[in-house]
Amino acid sequence: MDNNIDKFIKDQLSVWPLAAENYRDLKKVETKRLDVGGLEIIVQHNPCRKISSEAALDPKSLSERPCFLCPENRPAQQTHIEFEGRKGRKYRVTLNPYPIFPSHLVISSFEHTRQSIWHRYQDLLDFVSAHNEYLGFYNGPVSGASAPDHQHFQACPQGLMPLQNRVDALLAAGDDKTLEYLTNVKEAKLFHLNEYANGVFVLCGGTAKSVAKLFYRLMDCAPMPEDSDEPKINLFTWTHNGEYRSIVIFREKHRPHNYYSTGEDHLAMSPGCADLGGVFVAPKREDYDKLDSELLTAVVREITVSEETEKGIIWRLTRTQRRLEVGIMSGKEIEFEIISDGAGRQKVEYSAGRISYNGVLYDELVFEAQTEATMFAEPSFILYGVTIGVDFHWERKVTQKFAGTLKFIVDGEMVTAVNIVGVEDYLLSVISSEMKASAGLEFLKAHAVISRSWVMAQVEHRRKPAIRQAQGPDPVAEAASPVTSTGSVTTELNSKAGEEEYIKWFDHDDHTLFDVCADDHCQRYQGLTMAVGDTVRKAIDQTWGLVLTSEGQICDARFSKCCGGRMEIFSTCWEDKDYPYLQPLPDTPDCAEGGDVFCDTKDEKILSQVLNDYDLETKDFYRWTTEYSRTEVSELVRRRSGIDFGTIRDLVPIERGPSGRLKRLKVVGDRKTMVIGKELIIRRWLSESHLKSSAFEVKWIGDRLVLDGSGWGHGVGLCQIGAAVMASKGYTFDQILLHYYPGSILERR
Repeated sequence: MDNNIDKFIKDQLSVWPLAAENYRDLKKVETKRLDVGGLEIIVQHNPCRKISSEAALDPKSLSERPCFLCPENRPAQQTHIEFEGRKGRKYRVTLNPYPIFPSHLVISSFEHTRQSIWHRYQDLLDFVSAHNEYLGFYNGPVSGASAPDHQHFQACPQGLMPLQNRVDALLAAGDDKTLEYLTNVKEAKLFHLNEYANGVFVLCGGTAKSVAKLFYRLMDCAPMPEDSDEPKINLFTWTHNGEYRSIVIFREKHRPHNYYSTGEDHLAMSPGCADLGGVFVAPKREDYDKLDSELLTAVVREITVSEETEKGIIWRLTRTQRRLEVGIMSGKEIEFEIISDGAGRQKVEYSAGRISYNGVLYDELVFEAQTEATMFAEPSFILYGVTIGVDFHWERKVTQKFAGTLKFIVDGEMVTAVNIVGVEDYLLSVISSEMKASAGLEFLKAHAVISRSWVMAQVEHRRKPAIRQAQGPDPVAEAASPVTSTGSVTTELNSKAGEEEYIKWFDHDDHTLFDVCADDHCQRYQGLTMAVGDTVRKAIDQTWGLVLTSEGQICDARFSKCCGGRMEIFSTCWEDKDYPYLQPLPDTPDCAEGGDVFCDTKDEKILSQVLNDYDLETKDFYRWTTEYSRTEVSELVRRRSGIDFGTIRDLVPIERGPSGRLKRLKVVGDRKTMVIGKELIIRRWLSESHLKSSAFEVKWIGDRLVLDGSGWGHGVGLCQIGAAVMASKGYTFDQILLHYYPGSILERR
């Protein structure tokens, strides 16, 4: 017996007549046993609970009544003992004067704050650990709580709730059919109860930290009501032989329809934890008499989640992520920190073709970390001095945190840090890095799908050479033009006109030691350093595994900041091939010629959501002008290309894509003339970082070069600003995707 609490209860009953009378009456209440979904439950005729069962819980009623958990509104005889939870949170432990159990406690917070389990679950774990003969329970604010305006838990002696006893028996028996294992974290496991009701889950573990981690993951997997910040739940927690155990029941309704009925099916019952734990309270005699197994089963089924919702929770708990290798940074030496080992800042160095670490040489060095499959992982390591925005005007070095595994490899005469991470964890950073986390949900969902599609297409492409090697040579590929057969090719040829050409693009085969890089060359990935909003998490979660496909293959779903009014085709920017889902269509409603262009906007609210702070440094993007003197452009081209053209005499467009983006441009100098391409090379040579796009007209005004351009980026696939405008106008994410990738199909892979 917990002597401290036992003495407190005895003292209260000796001085508080109302409580003493109700606890004496509890010994005489009539009970009966019924079967509900295979669980033998107790029905209790308990008139004193009428005040709780029939409590008005609408906002107006709550605001008008005095809070019975605040000390100033309690009876003079009602005292308390104190309990302190995590981070100094204090609770008052009081005796419930309207008991369901022989010892019925209320554990209420010192401050008058609304009912919420977030960040307080471990407080309840600490209570049952300190008072291990007790079971603690929690009614969510719309799940049976009679005081949703004041944070509180309740507690009763262990062994009084049939559901707890059943779970303890199943765990002891190792019944893996009735109690189905789902997933785990370190030192904690999660099970699903395949009887009694839908949406019943069981957690057990050796430490409060591990059980809490699993509990919050479970909460993340449950549907969230629009008017609440937590799922509708009832929670039970206790300890068993030093192990923490919890039961979570997810609900659909606060009260069954019977409560509101004025007919014969009326029941003055408002089921909370005690009820769903197997002690159903009927304050009225007529309700007690009419309750049977069939009726009570119907009540339980109505207030708990549907089978479909339960399946959705389980799917989210057990789903998987594909693993991805991301090249983060390279250098002669790299400084890093493994968060979990406590060793602090460490260093690896390149040494004669190998990796030097703590005086030992390695061909490859791996610091393994588990990437959780079902939800988003936590940071596991830090990299110092990571360069972001390579070759852009906002290039800078930063410290970044990452989830997943850290691998060091040798690349030439450098050490390269590679992050092995789940695709969904990767997207968490990409979406937050590419645009503001405050962007609209439908826009973020569309971007999650295309970012996932693009990276998975890259992974598949990278791994195809191994497949092709196993299958033998491909005569078609071997016969292909050396200019177009491979990505990232530099070609210097003499055309029929005798002009030298420099054609280069950057694509699939640039990375052979990992799947993708972390910079804008692939997708902007900054680990977990970026602030990640709830909307981003929701967007990825709601589209988990969804990709765009065409003809059975994952779409190469390119995207850019602003198409400038018309989308571009693939071959303008990369390999000389095109895809049916990347069409040169106008960025207008129904892709109608002459319609209002989506990406032609100066709406600051939309732009601030789409563009991160350093992107906002770029002001004009739909239409823009760049000017150079002849001397400036000559020096710029010499410096950026590494080729001395002499004084630039002219820039002559040779070939354009359908959007007007230049595919080939003739650079005419007094020392050298050359045709250059593709799109990105043109942009790089004509800017200190990257020209906004290659969709520009060339004008000379005396010795000044004027480039009148449109768009920002290559313009292929989704236009980020256009898509954000579409979302603001009410388009759903699938409508946005079909606009920019016509004919594509959404599939989960």
